[in-house]
Order: sequence, then C-alpha cells, then structure tokens
Amino acid sequence: MARTTPATRKTSGTRQGPEILRIAPALTPAEAAEFSPAMAFVNPSVGYSDRRKSKPIGLAYVMAYLRSHGLESEGFDFGGALREPELLAAEHRLDTYDIVGFSVYNESADNALRMAAWVKERNPAALVVLGGPHATAVAGHLVVAHPQVDLVVRREGEEPMLEIARRVAARRPVTGVLGTTWREPSGEAASREDPPFIEDLDSLPFPDARFTSDSGYPTLTYFDDVSGRLKPALTVNTSRSCPYNCSFCGVLTIGRRYRTRSPESVVEEIGYFRKRDGIPYQHIYFSDANFYVNPRRSLAVIEAIHAYDPGITVSFGTRVNQILRSEDVLARMKEIGLRFVELGIESASPTMLERLAKGVSPQVNVDAVRTLQRLGLEIVVDFIMFDPATTLADLRLNLSFLRRLGFYDYVPHEAIYTTLVLYQGTPIREFYERRHGRVFAPNELPDIVGLYENDDVAAVAAGMRWFRRAWQPAIDTALADGELCAEKWRAGGRTGDHLSQLQLDLVALRHVPYLYMQHLVEVAGTGLPVADEEYGAHLPTTGAPRTALPELIARVRESVGDEHLDRDPSLLTRFA
Repeated sequence: MARTTPATRKTSGTRQGPEILRIAPALTPAEAAEFSPAMAFVNPSVGYSDRRKSKPIGLAYVMAYLRSHGLESEGFDFGGALREPELLAAEHRLDTYDIVGFSVYNESADNALRMAAWVKERNPAALVVLGGPHATAVAGHLVVAHPQVDLVVRREGEEPMLEIARRVAARRPVTGVLGTTWREPSGEAASREDPPFIEDLDSLPFPDARFTSDSGYPTLTYFDDVSGRLKPALTVNTSRSCPYNCSFCGVLTIGRRYRTRSPESVVEEIGYFRKRDGIPYQHIYFSDANFYVNPRRSLAVIEAIHAYDPGITVSFGTRVNQILRSEDVLARMKEIGLRFVELGIESASPTMLERLAKGVSPQVNVDAVRTLQRLGLEIVVDFIMFDPATTLADLRLNLSFLRRLGFYDYVPHEAIYTTLVLYQGTPIREFYERRHGRVFAPNELPDIVGLYENDDVAAVAAGMRWFRRAWQPAIDTALADGELCAEKWRAGGRTGDHLSQLQLDLVALRHVPYLYMQHLVEVAGTGLPVADEEYGAHLPTTGAPRTALPELIARVRESVGDEHLDRDPSLLTRFA
C-alpha cells in the first residue's frame, strides 16, 4: 500500500453530524488494495526510557484485527523516546497518512497531542483518532479542547477502528460510530454508546504487528534459577480486564468486564510466534491484568502449555486474596513450570489498603507471601510505598513487612521507591481532588511531591529520590556483575575467602537501599536535610566488616576485576 503525500492524497470528505451506524460490507482484496486508507498507529512517548519495555499490545491487536479484514497499517512505538514529539513525527512522516491513531495514557497525553497538532497543521485532511485508557476517561474534553483531535475511540479499539477505516475508504462520514466521541459543528462533544465488549477473545487474530521504534526493544529473556539458563521469553495476554475495584487501577477506565481465552488459543499463539520469529521461546510472561481470577482456568492454560512443550516456564501477576484460595493449584503449577508470581501487595498499612480499595487486610498479604514462599516460588512485589496521605507509621509498617518476610534480600528495589499515580478516571484521583479541594486538569498527571500531607514523609520521599538518582544505578551494576562473577567462580570450582567475601558483599548491597530508607524514617522529625547534597550524610555502613557504601561498591568491583563476564544487557533487569 503506497502512502500519498498531503498534496496528492484523496481526502475522506467532509465529516459532520452523526449518522446511524451501518456496518460496511467486507472489502475484497482488490478493493482493499485500491481503496484502503494509509493508516499509522502511534504509541507516544511517556517521557522516559525503559530498557524493559515491550511492544504496545493494544495497538498490535488493533492492527492485526484490521489486517484480518484486508486493511494494512503501520505501527510506530515511541514509548521510550526522549526526543521531541514533533521531531519524531517529522522523521517518520506521520503527516502522510490518511488516518493517524494514538494510544494515549496519562503519561503520554501531552506528547500525543503535540504530535497530533503537528500532523494536522501539515495535513488538515488527516483523520486524527485517540484511544486508550486516558482518552477513554476524558473523551469529551479531548475533542472540545483540542481541535487537532477528530475522534476518540473509547474502551476496546478493534471494532470501532474497523468501521472508521471502512468509512474513510468509502468516503463516508465517520461520526456516529459506536464507542466513539467526536466534535459537532457547534463545537460541542457528541458520543455514541459503547458497543458490547468482545466476548470471544479466541476469535481475535494474534497480536502480530511490527513497530518502528525510536529506541528499539531489549531482548526479552528470563533467567531460570532452577536450570541456570537464560531463556528467550515471550509476552502473552490470555484475558482482558479484571473484576476487582482497586481505586488506583487504570483498568477501571476501560471497563471491568473480565473475559478469557481458551488454553488451546494460548498454545497456538506461542507456536505462531515461535515460527514467525524463529525463536524457541522457553519462558512465557503472562501480561494479563489479573491472570489468576479463576485458578482452575489458569491451571488449564499452564497444563496445555506444559503438554505442548514441557521445557517452557511461566510467570504471572495476581492479587493476594486469590493466592489463598487454591494452594493445591499453585503447587501443581510449580510442578509444570511456574517460576514466579507478581503479587499486588501495595501496602502493609490497613488505612492505606482501605484507600486503595484492596479489600484485604495486612494479614492476608502476609499469608499470601508465606504461601508462595512455602511452595518455593519466587515473588515479584508490587508495592505503593508513598501516597499523599502516607504517614510515618505507614512507612514503618511497610518496612517491617518487607524485613520480616525477607524482602530486604529482594531485587529489584522498586518497592521502596514507588509512589501512587493518580490516573485520570480512577476513584483515588477523585478522592484526592475532594480531599485537597481542587480539580486536576484533564490531561494533568499530578506530581504527588506537592500533595504530601505530612512534612516528615515528604522529606523521606525526597531522600529516597536522591538515593535512587545518586546510588541505585551503581548498586544495580555492581549486583549484576558481582552475581555473575560469583556464579562463574562456583561453576569453576573456586571456593575460599574471596568467594565468601564477595557473597557477603552482595548480600550487604542488596540491603543498602532498605537500610537507608529505614534510617531516614527513624530520624524523621529530627531535622532531615533539605538539600540533596546533605542526604549523603545518612548513607548506612553495612556488611562484614562494616563498610560505607562507596567502599562496598568499590570492593565488589575489585573482586570482579578483569573477569570476562558474558553479560547479556538484559540481565540488568534482574537487578533494576
């Protein structure tokens, strides 16, 4: 499909006023080749680079769905880009498409709107469509306040985008499509009701879409401690949405209707991407919002994968209360390849758990962790250490929880840094608007630094931000290199004092960020520093013999020395 320039393209005609939705007949291949519009789907930058990023699966599903109906499109993933959005739009000639769709999250809203304005300025005939959680939450505002936005697709994008593309191809008005919001000639917003959710997820094509990326993708791997192997990994989504009500979760903006795929479909997808990529994927990261809603169904999926290839290992994320429902299922899962569970703990404070609408007590968190530990499963902790109403008592409870359950040995150290994100459309955002007597701007992602209600907590949070910038990268690198060096020495039969000292130093390095935060909480209220450079005075001494952090890192580096470590860069994700 050739792209036309703005000067030579065929336009889609005047778009005004709603009309009754009519499903256009499927295009024949010949019709699609002649009439299908040039379409670009864009994942805008969230403003920071993430070496662990993966392809935008929502856009991939939309693009694959359109292709299954004879409509080709091109994907652009700028999620980790650090350059100006206008420069990216120009470099990739986004103004030469008939339809430009943006998947919009709160973090990427401003960059999406800047790209959209750039496209519209150079090609007014282009149809600019926004979708995704943020666009769904503020659809009316987007079309009224931002003239560069023609349409917003709310909730699921596959069926509305197909109808929009067909209407553009047929030179028909695009207003009035189910599940969309548009701007009337009067300047007011108008909407059609949402279509039913897609119930039969097996009917959707696999998310096979190629993206041009400004920053590229890391090789997705998983280091299997059981086999001692670094495995090629694949991300697979087996369900949509989540039936729970966590007040901070962006899934609520899309809808809570939970739907699942069959085990057969999941296995078929793994085989499909193995063949397409020529890579024998050996670990599956389930990217579901909540994989373990129905434990027996989840077990059936993993059983099917094990029957397909017993060498495949898996991991998933879920809530704590579900872990306690079916320990026997988890035990069987471990037998057939389950390696770790990402656990939504969030907090050890009962008041904070109540604010987050988790519907569990701190003891349930403890019981869930101990269940997984008893089964010998690795745990990845999802935690929200800071929110605007956090107190020092909350922080003490959180640190006590992490220490008692052995998480001071845990890497990465994200649990002690994570702050609440007030996503548009979530109940917790509305809670803090009421509590602080202000309404956040529609596209604003509030910085909670200015919302802390306790000065001592604000000081602790500032200290942790300083520590993360000043020391966490060096700790991550030292841990990665030190662990690989220790593994190499053990594999080579090397023992003795050097290995013992290195192992002690690595344990101490793992503890340092937690000990630093623990110290800040202990001395809070007695005059924490207000300048970044003063936070260094609070660095802990640790290890055996007790050593200051700079010397501890230097000692690990000295131990590693000139060892030639075959470190895949993705191994850093084990420690960062």
